Amino acid sequence: MAQGPLPVEWSTAVSGSRKLWGARLREKMGDYNHQVGLKMVGEMLPSLDNRVTLADETDQYGLRIARVTYSWQENDKTMIQHALGEMQRSLELVGARDIWRQENDTNHLAGTARMGFKRETSVVDADCRSWDIPNLWICDGSVFPTTGGVNPSLTITAIALRTADRIQALDRSGALSHER
Repeated sequence: MAQGPLPVEWSTAVSGSRKLWGARLREKMGDYNHQVGLKMVGEMLPSLDNRVTLADETDQYGLRIARVTYSWQENDKTMIQHALGEMQRSLELVGARDIWRQENDTNHLAGTARMGFKRETSVVDADCRSWDIPNLWICDGSVFPTTGGVNPSLTITAIALRTADRIQALDRSGALSHER
C-alpha cells in the first residue's frame, strides 16, 4: 500500500530509524513534500508464544498488571524481509534515491480477547460476550485471532454492529441481566 504519513508520524519514523535529532531532523523535515513510502500490511500468524498474562505485581489499585509477550515468528520475519525487498526494488526501478527501510511497523494488534466456541480457548463467545462476566461484551480488534493481511476497521465495525444487535435482541427477549 502507498504510505503517506502526516508530518508528526513522519518525523517520528525519521528520527527513530535514522537517529536524527535537532538541526539534522529539521533539515530532513524540509524534504517532507518530496517523500514517498511503501508499507506492507501482512498477516502475522497466531502463535501460542504471543499472549497477555497477568503478572504477580499489582498497580496502585491492587489490580494485577498485564504482561504482554510478543515476538515475530520466523514466517513473519521472512514475509517482512521479502515485502521490503520487493518494495525497495520497485522504488529503485522508478529512480528513487536515498531509500531506507523501516522494519518495525507492519501489523495491527489483535487477539488479546479472542473470540471462540469454548471458554478454555477463548475470552468471548461468538456473540463477543465474555465467558466469565455476563454483561461484558467486547467488540474490537482484540476478539480476532488474526487480522489477515488487511486493515481490520470495517470488520471491527461489522462486529460492533452485530454485537449491538445481539445485545438489543437479548434485552427485548428478557434474557439480558440488568444487575450491576
